[in-house]
Amino acid sequence: MVRWGVMSPGSHLDTKIVPAMKSLPDTEVVAVFSRSQQRADEFAERHDIPFAYDSIESFGKHDMDAVFVASPNAFHSEYTKAMALAGKNILCEKPMAIDLKSASAMTQSCEDAGVKLGIAFNLRAHPAHKQAKSIIQTGIIGPIVYVSGQWAFGTHGADAPPQRTGLRSWWHDPTVLGGSDSLMATGIHVIDLICDLLDDRITEVTALSNGQTEEKPLDSLASVCCKFSKGTIANVVCGRIIPDSNNDLVIYGRDGFIKGNDTISEKLQGNLIVGTNTETSEYEFDMAPLGNYALEIENFNKVVRGEEDVLASGKAGYHSLEVTLAAVRSAWEGVTVQI
Repeated sequence: MVRWGVMSPGSHLDTKIVPAMKSLPDTEVVAVFSRSQQRADEFAERHDIPFAYDSIESFGKHDMDAVFVASPNAFHSEYTKAMALAGKNILCEKPMAIDLKSASAMTQSCEDAGVKLGIAFNLRAHPAHKQAKSIIQTGIIGPIVYVSGQWAFGTHGADAPPQRTGLRSWWHDPTVLGGSDSLMATGIHVIDLICDLLDDRITEVTALSNGQTEEKPLDSLASVCCKFSKGTIANVVCGRIIPDSNNDLVIYGRDGFIKGNDTISEKLQGNLIVGTNTETSEYEFDMAPLGNYALEIENFNKVVRGEEDVLASGKAGYHSLEVTLAAVRSAWEGVTVQI
């Protein structure tokens, strides 16, 4: 049994992560931390968690194997370093930090403490994406030429995402988010996924958005064009004002293609089509609303037991942040950024 603690009990932990943890037979949620004892107690009662803390020190002393950090972006580094010092393995929400210095310090803290660090890029856990990566590695669709990935959503009739209030108002603060809304929310997920699929690094970034100005510092729509070290070009679209978005993954090789229909999602869903000049195959995946979350927790359980490597390491998290921050800069300055 892997014993988990969870930090910052907002809606992400409430509706996704903790329910996913509780769906797994080898997982137990034993403690929760909040800056408010009342919120910690209420969350603990709602999810039948035995211990609730408003002290990071006391929380870190609790007997547990791993911690899920789900705080606002700007607190990821601080909480991760505190848990590393407490000797806990850490799965941290993306982006791993809001600047590269903090991201590097997180990885170093975990290395120094001898604990595991994972970044919660759950798109990597989707079996369609794992299968796509395996197919790319076989070489049957040839060298990869172009990739596109889109993750956007919205509400019909709305020209902007709804205003968040109260404890969720940090979503409107650029200094807490890391300078972007949609890029740091979903765009970074797609950037990470494509880097993982191609097993390559991005070296050049150009971005356009409807934000990153003095009048509107946060974006609700962005498009990022990336160049990889091996020459592949990729385009990532993310946003909060496209209610009919097709959140698909398309990979074109010299000798074939892979298309993930509706696989870029919090949910495990969609299908995968693989085509070459001789045949086309299609693979279906049963809908599981919490499936990707359960799979990423299951992976980290195995990491804790020494049975698997982490899906997305601190190194991977650093590069995805590096690219996303470059996209934010590109949108602000109207320049192509070399990495």
